[in-house]
Amino acid sequence: MRFKEIQKCPRTRAANCQCESISISEAQGDTIIAQCELEHSDTVKGNILCMQATSGGVTLIKGTITGLEPGEHGFHIHEYGDLSKGCESAGGHYNPDGVDHGNVEEGHVGDLGNITANESGVAEFSIKAERIDLMGDRSIIGRSFVVHSDVDDLGKGGDEESLKTGNAGDRLACGVIVLRGDDND
Repeated sequence: MRFKEIQKCPRTRAANCQCESISISEAQGDTIIAQCELEHSDTVKGNILCMQATSGGVTLIKGTITGLEPGEHGFHIHEYGDLSKGCESAGGHYNPDGVDHGNVEEGHVGDLGNITANESGVAEFSIKAERIDLMGDRSIIGRSFVVHSDVDDLGKGGDEESLKTGNAGDRLACGVIVLRGDDND
């Protein structure tokens, strides 16, 4: 007897999808908060918070990442929260519009530009992302953040890879974006 393949969640690739929790019907406050803890690295660690008013609008993304080489590093939201094979199973950049790579204003929705690590390898950042949603059909909950080894050329590198990834290099660390304080289990 053959078993039919189980339908996987479009965000996490999990067998059981629980994405309905991101369709917030009754707001439990004025602000939705999501968080991400970076993993899959022995040296690069970090915590990221995302905040958006329940009425919509700009999402604020704040974080601190340690263990980086000094300089700029590409920073993106990737398609899946599947980290079963480390950061490689997170898929490509979150790109619901099917456009070329760019920056936080235009390009893939998941394109957040670069974060800059100081001489101690610490990047502290605050990004105002108008195209990022924490609720609704285009929510980033259940997807993943990825920090890359190289500077993101923002799609201006003049080659095919630039239009796909910004030539941002290897995936150094990643983590799944989850609702903070979700007591709806």
